[in-house]
Amino acid sequence: MENYLKKHSWIPTASFTINTANDAPSATTIYSPLDNSTIATLLPTLSVQNATDPDSASLTYDFEVYANNVLVASSTGIPGDASGVTSITLTTSLTDNTVYQWRCRAFDGDRYGPWTAMSSFTVHISSTAITVNVDIEPKTLNTKSDGNWIKAEIELPHGYQAEDVDISSIRLEGTVPAESIPTERGKHHEEHGCDKDRSSHDHAELTVKFKRSSVIGVLSAGDKVTVHITGMVGTTAFEGVDIIKVLADNCSGKK
Repeated sequence: MENYLKKHSWIPTASFTINTANDAPSATTIYSPLDNSTIATLLPTLSVQNATDPDSASLTYDFEVYANNVLVASSTGIPGDASGVTSITLTTSLTDNTVYQWRCRAFDGDRYGPWTAMSSFTVHISSTAITVNVDIEPKTLNTKSDGNWIKAEIELPHGYQAEDVDISSIRLEGTVPAESIPTERGKHHEEHGCDKDRSSHDHAELTVKFKRSSVIGVLSAGDKVTVHITGMVGTTAFEGVDIIKVLADNCSGKK
């Protein structure tokens, strides 16, 4: 026996798992549109990175779209795409200048995976050449509080540079000019890429300020007020929107 063991070595140690119950799929990952992005179509395509499941390679996916906490579109039983990214294109038109939230989950035929966290996007059909992502601060404009400025972060599309933006051309609601100084130029990191480049990369970002009193004078009071930002980057016009809350109490702006 000793000689036999010397002549015949053991195979490498192997492992195996005993699983007597079906496991639910993992969570999917939002792929496109990314959270807090602006899209220029009423029939967007929603995409997720596929979930994983130790028991099944054949997963289907459910998608839900909400506006103001009301379900406005849904699709169920969408087969997972072999590419690793599963998509649907909505067949019911959304509404321009509106914020939507969406989520997705996987199903293995027996158990559902968890829903993704709600991801939001704004629909805005620009009348200009390109659409930019706009983030207005503060999100709640309280005319009773102190402050001199309203800030707008402008994320440019792929391939455009912040230094090419003509600051003097930037307007809020077409009338309120951006202050020439101070401004900030930076980068917005796109972890999952964009429609032009799916690899991780940066987009140029520009921050400008507007006089608070002038902004209050052109905005209506309401819980969901659309704020338009326009301007020029080189010879190309751009436009973007954000949705904020403008308090009605003692508001000196439009009612």
